[in-house]
Amino acid sequence: MRHFTTSAAAALMMSATPVLAADLPVAPEPVEYVQICDAYGTGYFYIPGTDTCLRIRGRVRAEYRFNNFGAAPSDWSERTRNSTSTRARGYLRMDARTQTEYGLLRAYIDLFGTVDTPGFIQDDSSVPNVNNPVGSFGVEQDNTVMTLDYAFVQFGGMTIGRAQSFYDFWTGYAYGAITTVAYSDQNLWLAGYTFDLGNGLSTSWSVEDRTARQQNLFTGEYLDSTGFNQGYGGMRFPDLVANIRLDQGWGSAQIMGALTEIRYLESYPSGKLGWAVGGGVEFNIPWFTSYLSGFQGVVQATFAQGALGYVNSDWQNVVWDATSLTDGEDGIATAWSIAWGFQADFSPEWNAAIQASFANARSKFLWNQNQWDVVGKIGWTPVSGFEIGTEVAYRNVGLGDLYPDNSTNGGNPTRPLGQQDIISVLLRVQRDF
Repeated sequence: MRHFTTSAAAALMMSATPVLAADLPVAPEPVEYVQICDAYGTGYFYIPGTDTCLRIRGRVRAEYRFNNFGAAPSDWSERTRNSTSTRARGYLRMDARTQTEYGLLRAYIDLFGTVDTPGFIQDDSSVPNVNNPVGSFGVEQDNTVMTLDYAFVQFGGMTIGRAQSFYDFWTGYAYGAITTVAYSDQNLWLAGYTFDLGNGLSTSWSVEDRTARQQNLFTGEYLDSTGFNQGYGGMRFPDLVANIRLDQGWGSAQIMGALTEIRYLESYPSGKLGWAVGGGVEFNIPWFTSYLSGFQGVVQATFAQGALGYVNSDWQNVVWDATSLTDGEDGIATAWSIAWGFQADFSPEWNAAIQASFANARSKFLWNQNQWDVVGKIGWTPVSGFEIGTEVAYRNVGLGDLYPDNSTNGGNPTRPLGQQDIISVLLRVQRDF
């Protein structure tokens, strides 16, 4: 009993002794749980237990928008439209790469979510039509959306999944957030192959989802605005797209072409074959390298028959790939565009870009459309991966002149006439990580 008491007292005395810092457990040294993979650039690491390199990136974007305050009717003159609006968007990007005996195996995912200021949706009586190409607005809605922008697999020269169209070349220097210039910029499902021909020369071929580019179709009596049907039938064949591209120290050049099926929803117009062809040159400008860095310029053009989505991904009003009044009639629309732009880094902190374009769409039995676009952007990057910028965009849309073949029957009284000036301003804060 005495032994127990003595031992207990000793234990109590020891427990009452202050614990010095030197007696605390030493913190373990940081352990590198993942191995860095530098074969594909910075940011990649090996997925534990595999030979696959993974890079995870993200972006957060916040915008305040001064919507169209050009000629009325505009977002500033109409009470059912937001004069100003906000946007928050978050990106998640994952790039997994594995080197195999057959070449690089790559999987890429780009997912983003967007929350905009609640707007107004079109009700059933206000969808765009020949008398009302813009449409009106109805009940308010919350337009929070999730978008799978990219999801593709590459194996050697093969690409399959949702990716950038093989037709696309230059897709802009400015933000192009509200309106942009006339070029083809389309992410869609495709299956294609790129052949490396050596010395910077390559050619790519693909089949691509037609529905991502198709514009409207028109059938019926154009003198009777209530007796028509617009729309494509279901897709039977994908588009066939090909390009040949050259990449050199001075810049890049590409020529591209596409074939598409024009299939009416109505059964009496016969189907047609639409096509597009284009080309572009992007060049590094060395003459001002003492004052500017990253100074680039570009020019590109496209012509199409029945494939107007290849000419411009941002037509302001309703355009038609084809129109038909009777079976077998050749009502294929034609369109063309030319676009150009410049960008430069004035310093590590300041950059700017300006771009412009003209696009023309000519319908067989309905109105034609001319579209001018000019977009300018200035960005400030105080630290790497962070930018504060502003963009100003101007667009002029002219409607009304008829295709020459429409001079009979007194012309088309249902067509809209005149021009519309559209002006918008954007303020953006963006962080990449």
